[in-house]
Amino acid sequence: MNILQESGAVFANQTPLLHGINDNPETMAELSRKLSFIGITPYYVFQCRPTLGNRDFVVPVEDGYFILEQAKMNCSGLAKRFTFAMSHVCGKIAIVGIDEERTYLKYHQSAEWEDIGKFMSFRRDPNALWFDDYKSPLSEKKVV
Repeated sequence: MNILQESGAVFANQTPLLHGINDNPETMAELSRKLSFIGITPYYVFQCRPTLGNRDFVVPVEDGYFILEQAKMNCSGLAKRFTFAMSHVCGKIAIVGIDEERTYLKYHQSAEWEDIGKFMSFRRDPNALWFDDYKSPLSEKKVV
């Protein structure tokens, strides 16, 4: 890999958050620190899509957010550059914050150009596994 880096290649890591594999702050902090140390940018941590074959590996969105925020507390600035996101049919959605009542998402990229950068606020749902769980009529979506 050093030869590639010396020739100007840039490396970035994308990893899914998986229940029972890497769903704890210590593991994610260690991964990010080690990647950063060898010159690989921690780029995305993806929310695992709850499909038939991998549903057992899905971590609830809000649990994932807190795991990754705790991991970032144990990393230097270069190791905490990853974005927690979901690749959804409507775009790439970043999970950007949670407070006592709301979960905050943002279109990092979108199928609709005008939605790029839009901020969304939903009522918290500790059982939500995917963006579609927040899009339900009961979720009280607010888009800014």
